Amino acid sequence: MSASQHSEHSVRRMARLAGLSYLCYSLAGVYITFGPIPGLSTLMSGEAPPASDEFLFRTGFLAEMVMYTFVVVSAAAMYAVLRPVSQGTALVGAFCRLIEGAMGATFIIFKYAAFAAVMNPDLSPGFSGEERSALVTLLRDVYGSTIYFLLIPMAVGGVLYFALFYRARFIPRWLAVWGMFTYLVIGTLAAVIVLFPSVREHVMLFFIPGSLFEWVAAFWLLFAGINTKYWFGRSKAAV
Repeated sequence: MSASQHSEHSVRRMARLAGLSYLCYSLAGVYITFGPIPGLSTLMSGEAPPASDEFLFRTGFLAEMVMYTFVVVSAAAMYAVLRPVSQGTALVGAFCRLIEGAMGATFIIFKYAAFAAVMNPDLSPGFSGEERSALVTLLRDVYGSTIYFLLIPMAVGGVLYFALFYRARFIPRWLAVWGMFTYLVIGTLAAVIVLFPSVREHVMLFFIPGSLFEWVAAFWLLFAGINTKYWFGRSKAAV
Protein backbone atom coordinates (compact mmCIF):
# COMPACT_ATOMS: atom_id res chain seq x y z
CA MET A 1 0.00 0.00 0.00
CA SER A 2 1.40 3.42 -1.01
CA ALA A 3 1.77 6.27 1.46
CA SER A 4 -1.11 8.09 -0.23
CA GLN A 5 -3.42 5.08 0.03
CA HIS A 6 -2.45 4.57 3.66
CA SER A 7 -3.22 8.24 4.36
CA GLU A 8 -6.66 7.96 2.73
CA HIS A 9 -7.42 4.80 4.69
CA SER A 10 -6.36 6.45 7.95
CA VAL A 11 -8.50 9.52 7.26
CA ARG A 12 -11.58 7.39 6.55
CA ARG A 13 -10.99 5.38 9.72
CA MET A 14 -10.65 8.52 11.84
CA ALA A 15 -13.84 9.93 10.29
CA ARG A 16 -15.74 6.90 11.57
CA LEU A 17 -14.18 7.43 15.00
CA ALA A 18 -15.39 11.04 14.87
CA GLY A 19 -18.89 9.81 14.00
CA LEU A 20 -18.81 7.31 16.87
CA SER A 21 -17.66 10.05 19.25
CA TYR A 22 -20.47 12.35 18.10
CA LEU A 23 -22.93 9.53 18.68
CA CYS A 24 -21.58 8.71 22.15
CA TYR A 25 -21.63 12.26 23.44
CA SER A 26 -25.05 12.87 21.88
CA LEU A 27 -26.43 9.81 23.68
CA ALA A 28 -24.89 11.00 26.94
CA GLY A 29 -26.45 14.43 26.33
CA VAL A 30 -29.88 12.88 25.82
CA TYR A 31 -29.59 11.03 29.14
CA ILE A 32 -28.44 14.19 30.93
CA THR A 33 -31.25 16.28 29.44
CA PHE A 34 -34.16 13.85 29.42
CA GLY A 35 -33.10 11.09 31.81
CA PRO A 36 -34.28 10.53 35.39
CA ILE A 37 -31.50 12.63 36.94
CA PRO A 38 -32.90 14.88 39.70
CA GLY A 39 -32.27 18.59 39.30
CA LEU A 40 -29.95 20.46 41.62
CA SER A 41 -33.09 22.11 43.02
CA THR A 42 -33.68 18.88 44.96
CA LEU A 43 -30.60 19.75 47.02
CA MET A 44 -31.89 23.20 47.90
CA SER A 45 -33.11 22.12 51.33
CA GLY A 46 -29.54 21.38 52.33
CA GLU A 47 -30.56 17.85 53.31
CA ALA A 48 -29.19 14.69 51.71
CA PRO A 49 -31.61 13.22 49.13
CA PRO A 50 -32.82 9.59 49.27
CA ALA A 51 -30.34 6.88 48.28
CA SER A 52 -32.13 6.34 44.96
CA ASP A 53 -31.75 10.01 44.04
CA GLU A 54 -28.11 9.96 45.13
CA PHE A 55 -27.44 7.09 42.71
CA LEU A 56 -29.19 8.93 39.87
CA PHE A 57 -27.15 12.04 40.60
CA ARG A 58 -23.99 9.96 40.31
CA THR A 59 -25.10 8.48 36.98
CA GLY A 60 -25.54 12.05 35.77
CA PHE A 61 -22.00 12.97 36.75
CA LEU A 62 -20.73 9.87 34.97
CA ALA A 63 -22.76 10.71 31.85
CA GLU A 64 -21.36 14.26 31.80
CA MET A 65 -17.82 12.95 32.13
CA VAL A 66 -18.43 10.51 29.27
CA MET A 67 -19.90 13.31 27.17
CA TYR A 68 -16.92 15.64 27.55
CA THR A 69 -14.44 12.80 27.14
CA PHE A 70 -15.94 12.00 23.75
CA VAL A 71 -15.95 15.71 22.87
CA VAL A 72 -12.17 15.57 23.25
CA VAL A 73 -11.92 12.29 21.30
CA SER A 74 -14.01 13.80 18.49
CA ALA A 75 -11.75 16.86 18.44
CA ALA A 76 -8.67 14.68 17.94
CA ALA A 77 -10.40 12.53 15.32
CA MET A 78 -11.72 15.53 13.37
CA TYR A 79 -8.25 17.09 13.39
CA ALA A 80 -6.81 13.89 11.92
CA VAL A 81 -9.50 13.87 9.20
CA LEU A 82 -9.21 17.54 8.24
CA ARG A 83 -5.46 18.08 8.66
CA PRO A 84 -4.76 17.20 4.98
CA VAL A 85 -7.13 19.98 3.93
CA SER A 86 -5.66 22.73 6.14
CA GLN A 87 -3.51 21.82 9.10
CA GLY A 88 -3.69 25.29 10.67
CA THR A 89 -7.48 25.63 10.46
CA ALA A 90 -8.00 22.05 11.68
CA LEU A 91 -5.69 22.74 14.62
CA VAL A 92 -7.61 25.89 15.62
CA GLY A 93 -10.87 23.95 15.38
CA ALA A 94 -9.46 21.17 17.55
CA PHE A 95 -8.24 23.62 20.20
CA CYS A 96 -11.70 25.23 20.31
CA ARG A 97 -13.32 21.86 20.95
CA LEU A 98 -10.65 21.06 23.56
CA ILE A 99 -11.50 24.32 25.32
CA GLU A 100 -15.13 23.15 25.31
CA GLY A 101 -14.10 19.86 26.93
CA ALA A 102 -11.93 21.59 29.55
CA MET A 103 -14.67 24.07 30.45
CA GLY A 104 -17.21 21.25 30.62
CA ALA A 105 -15.02 19.32 33.05
CA THR A 106 -14.69 22.48 35.18
CA PHE A 107 -18.47 22.89 35.30
CA ILE A 108 -18.82 19.28 36.46
CA ILE A 109 -16.55 20.13 39.39
CA PHE A 110 -18.80 23.07 40.34
CA LYS A 111 -21.86 20.85 40.16
CA TYR A 112 -20.22 18.07 42.15
CA ALA A 113 -19.16 20.59 44.80
CA ALA A 114 -22.82 21.43 45.38
CA PHE A 115 -23.71 17.75 45.56
CA ALA A 116 -20.83 16.91 47.91
CA ALA A 117 -21.66 19.81 50.26
CA VAL A 118 -25.12 18.34 50.83
CA MET A 119 -24.21 14.66 50.85
CA ASN A 120 -21.32 15.09 53.27
CA PRO A 121 -21.97 17.92 55.78
CA ASP A 122 -18.56 17.20 57.35
CA LEU A 123 -17.01 18.97 54.36
CA SER A 124 -18.59 22.23 55.53
CA PRO A 125 -18.80 21.88 59.32
CA GLY A 126 -19.23 25.61 59.93
CA PHE A 127 -22.26 25.88 57.65
CA SER A 128 -25.84 25.79 58.84
CA GLY A 129 -28.51 24.12 56.72
CA GLU A 130 -29.54 27.50 55.28
CA GLU A 131 -25.96 28.43 54.45
CA ARG A 132 -25.42 25.07 52.77
CA SER A 133 -28.61 25.62 50.78
CA ALA A 134 -27.35 29.07 49.73
CA LEU A 135 -24.07 27.49 48.59
CA VAL A 136 -25.96 24.96 46.50
CA THR A 137 -28.02 27.78 44.97
CA LEU A 138 -24.88 29.72 44.08
CA LEU A 139 -23.12 26.73 42.51
CA ARG A 140 -26.29 25.73 40.66
CA ASP A 141 -26.62 29.19 39.14
CA VAL A 142 -22.93 29.30 38.23
CA TYR A 143 -23.23 25.93 36.51
CA GLY A 144 -26.47 26.81 34.74
CA SER A 145 -25.31 30.20 33.46
CA THR A 146 -21.70 29.62 32.51
CA ILE A 147 -22.58 26.64 30.29
CA TYR A 148 -23.28 29.23 27.57
CA PHE A 149 -19.64 30.34 27.63
CA LEU A 150 -18.75 26.77 26.68
CA LEU A 151 -20.98 26.90 23.60
CA ILE A 152 -19.01 29.77 22.04
CA PRO A 153 -15.69 27.93 21.46
CA MET A 154 -17.69 24.83 20.51
CA ALA A 155 -19.44 26.85 17.80
CA VAL A 156 -16.19 28.33 16.47
CA GLY A 157 -14.65 24.86 16.23
CA GLY A 158 -17.75 23.47 14.54
CA VAL A 159 -17.86 26.23 11.91
CA LEU A 160 -14.17 25.71 11.10
CA TYR A 161 -14.54 21.93 10.86
CA PHE A 162 -17.48 22.01 8.49
CA ALA A 163 -15.96 24.78 6.40
CA LEU A 164 -13.09 22.35 5.77
CA PHE A 165 -15.56 19.54 5.04
CA TYR A 166 -17.20 21.84 2.49
CA ARG A 167 -13.86 22.65 0.88
CA ALA A 168 -12.72 19.02 0.68
CA ARG A 169 -16.14 17.59 -0.24
CA PHE A 170 -15.61 14.73 2.21
CA ILE A 171 -19.34 14.86 2.93
CA PRO A 172 -22.19 16.26 0.79
CA ARG A 173 -21.94 20.01 0.61
CA TRP A 174 -25.51 20.47 1.85
CA LEU A 175 -24.54 18.69 5.06
CA ALA A 176 -21.42 20.83 5.46
CA VAL A 177 -23.46 24.02 4.94
CA TRP A 178 -26.02 22.79 7.47
CA GLY A 179 -23.18 22.24 9.94
CA MET A 180 -21.71 25.72 9.45
CA PHE A 181 -25.14 27.32 9.80
CA THR A 182 -25.98 25.23 12.88
CA TYR A 183 -22.83 26.12 14.78
CA LEU A 184 -23.07 29.77 13.74
CA VAL A 185 -26.58 29.92 15.21
CA ILE A 186 -25.49 28.14 18.41
CA GLY A 187 -22.54 30.51 18.92
CA THR A 188 -24.66 33.58 18.21
CA LEU A 189 -27.44 32.50 20.59
CA ALA A 190 -24.94 31.66 23.33
CA ALA A 191 -23.34 35.10 23.01
CA VAL A 192 -26.77 36.78 23.11
CA ILE A 193 -27.71 34.85 26.27
CA VAL A 194 -24.42 35.82 27.93
CA LEU A 195 -25.13 39.49 27.16
CA PHE A 196 -28.89 39.39 27.80
CA PRO A 197 -29.72 36.53 30.21
CA SER A 198 -33.41 37.45 30.27
CA VAL A 199 -33.91 36.22 26.69
CA ARG A 200 -32.82 32.67 27.49
CA GLU A 201 -36.33 31.23 27.76
CA HIS A 202 -37.33 32.80 24.44
CA VAL A 203 -34.48 31.37 22.33
CA MET A 204 -34.02 27.84 23.72
CA LEU A 205 -36.06 26.29 20.89
CA PHE A 206 -33.48 27.53 18.39
CA PHE A 207 -30.93 25.10 19.87
CA ILE A 208 -33.01 22.08 18.80
CA PRO A 209 -31.86 22.08 15.12
CA GLY A 210 -28.28 21.93 16.41
CA SER A 211 -29.00 18.71 18.29
CA LEU A 212 -30.68 17.24 15.21
CA PHE A 213 -27.69 18.11 13.05
CA GLU A 214 -25.22 16.39 15.37
CA TRP A 215 -27.28 13.18 15.20
CA VAL A 216 -27.32 13.34 11.38
CA ALA A 217 -23.58 14.09 11.23
CA ALA A 218 -22.83 11.27 13.67
CA PHE A 219 -24.69 8.64 11.64
CA TRP A 220 -23.30 9.96 8.35
CA LEU A 221 -19.66 9.84 9.46
CA LEU A 222 -20.06 6.50 11.22
CA PHE A 223 -22.02 4.59 8.58
CA ALA A 224 -21.67 6.43 5.27
CA GLY A 225 -18.13 7.58 5.97
CA ILE A 226 -16.39 10.23 3.90
CA ASN A 227 -15.60 10.47 0.22
CA THR A 228 -11.88 11.15 -0.22
CA LYS A 229 -11.77 10.80 -4.00
CA TYR A 230 -12.13 14.49 -4.82
CA TRP A 231 -9.53 15.85 -2.38
CA PHE A 232 -6.93 13.10 -2.60
CA GLY A 233 -7.51 12.71 -6.34
CA ARG A 234 -6.77 16.40 -6.79
CA SER A 235 -3.62 16.06 -4.69
CA LYS A 236 -2.42 13.17 -6.84
CA ALA A 237 -3.15 15.13 -10.03
CA ALA A 238 -1.13 18.07 -8.71
CA VAL A 239 1.85 15.75 -8.22
